Amino acid sequence: MNRTIRLVIAAAALAVYSAALRFAAPPDQPYFILGIGMVALISGLLGAVAGLITLVILTPLTHFIYQQFSISASYLYFISSPAYLGLQIVLALGIGRMRRKNKRLRQKEEELTETNGRLQNVLANVQEPGGLHNLCSGCKKIQDDAGVWQSIDDFLKAKTKMEFSHCLCPDCAEKFRDTAQSTSS
Repeated sequence: MNRTIRLVIAAAALAVYSAALRFAAPPDQPYFILGIGMVALISGLLGAVAGLITLVILTPLTHFIYQQFSISASYLYFISSPAYLGLQIVLALGIGRMRRKNKRLRQKEEELTETNGRLQNVLANVQEPGGLHNLCSGCKKIQDDAGVWQSIDDFLKAKTKMEFSHCLCPDCAEKFRDTAQSTSS
């Protein structure tokens, strides 16, 4: 959500809070939970610092509105009591921290999605040799898709990440040795 939109929502919530206290709350039952909810909402929208600033603004505002109703002194003292203020501070800091963690989590998720997309593109471009290919029975050359005959090792090197070094298997080495011995005798 855009920061400007969050600021507008916070300002509208403060206006609704003031109006609710002034016009909707019964004079004999102050709505303390609204103050806690406001701090939580603004901390969630704008962060812990904004929630603490809201607390600094709400305390005198709420006190002023409640004085208009001739509310008992115990309610007025409760608004600025350390327990009530402490609860709001802990709430602002806790929700602000959760907001930061969620923001980092969203960033990591976006990075992961982007990386996954890149990997999917790379994977889609990987070519694996497949299908039916002609292989010469005599020289072991293979015919590629264009019809060109080439050695099997060149074909596989072009289509895969395979590298080759040439040597003789034990059977061919024995045949080669036997052939060499028979020609030398």
